[in-house]
Amino acid sequence: MKLKVVGFLSFLLFTMSFTVFAAETHRYFVHLKAENAEIRTQIANIIPIESVVEDSVYAFITKRDFLKVKQLFKNRIVEYHSIALPQIENRLRNIEEFPSGDEKFHTYQETIDELHKLNKENPSITKLISMGKSVEGRDILGIEISSSKRKTRNSILIMGTHHAREHLTTELTLMTAQYILGNSGKSERIRNLYDDTTIYIFPLINPDGATYDITGGSYHSWRKNRRNNGNGSYGVDLNRNYGHRWGTIGASSDPRSDTYMGTAAFSEPETRAVKEFVEQTGNISTILTMHTYSELILYPWGYTYDGVGGADQQVYETMANQMSKWNGYKAQQSSDLYRTAGDTCDWAYAEHNIFCFTFELSPKSFWDGGFYPGASAIVPTFNANIRPIVYAIENTNDPYAVLNQKLQAYNF
Repeated sequence: MKLKVVGFLSFLLFTMSFTVFAAETHRYFVHLKAENAEIRTQIANIIPIESVVEDSVYAFITKRDFLKVKQLFKNRIVEYHSIALPQIENRLRNIEEFPSGDEKFHTYQETIDELHKLNKENPSITKLISMGKSVEGRDILGIEISSSKRKTRNSILIMGTHHAREHLTTELTLMTAQYILGNSGKSERIRNLYDDTTIYIFPLINPDGATYDITGGSYHSWRKNRRNNGNGSYGVDLNRNYGHRWGTIGASSDPRSDTYMGTAAFSEPETRAVKEFVEQTGNISTILTMHTYSELILYPWGYTYDGVGGADQQVYETMANQMSKWNGYKAQQSSDLYRTAGDTCDWAYAEHNIFCFTFELSPKSFWDGGFYPGASAIVPTFNANIRPIVYAIENTNDPYAVLNQKLQAYNF
């Protein structure tokens, strides 16, 4: 079946640079008709939806998931294409680096080195923190930025790379730390951020998956962590592994699926690390969790079409709408796309009353680069989002203040 989408030829040529290990030799690009959120939810129970455009959804899926789609949604398939993926050579299996042209992205070790550098250069206001260890034993390392001027303060947690192939989120979170620390001596407004609020930034929640995705110097389109599931498959979708309504909708119980939810809520050391960090810190009132792609700002609920209601609903809508004016993204409740459970923000809000936003960063579509938009996307994406991030930090101590707030002008 031929694809009719404009630009698909360039997409096909791009994907031929992907390599995978012997367990996977093909991926399928699929376009499905899905007229409403309920149909999208039915599809999301089986496969990860990468993009929603009007009455259609698009996905880049394994052969196993494609066979399920053909069985369950045959009449909804508009078009598809099978893509053969070349196998990695044994001699390249230990190379962990980005493909040629994307060297500006940070590997795991480069991210760790940069965090250490920032801490060394700013010892009076920074501290390195390890949330815990990944499945393969890597540190989930982050940086705390704060001063001692206020004894009572709330905290904000900013996270990147729950999903392995979303490398742009590592860059955005790391650049946020660099920006705050680099401007602390130049801007009173920036200094006030960490005088008033404790800022925690963790660029790589899924270090194993992110490392695997670039092994051999090529991309593997890997989404999950690197849990050995014991049946020849690997990986749990970390953003389906959180505790609130875990396993009820929008995730798969098949270990080979890209949206595999795991054997239990918080079965994975990475999600347990986030859980324990939030609970032990105790004063986190805002979370920003970065994903790609689609240019969206999402907020709870994800598992139901109902809103959170009351003043909290007004806060979510006010903040999301304001942030969207700056970055040009679309603000909406998560379930407006499709319903899912076990994600970060539903858990954070339901269990800890934390205002949590999911940013789906640039690009807007698969055709613009999808998960791999190239190094040229790093700076524009940061520039589009630093103002929303600063806004969220400034309102961490009292999110309800946004309901009666006159915004300050600031040239970013």
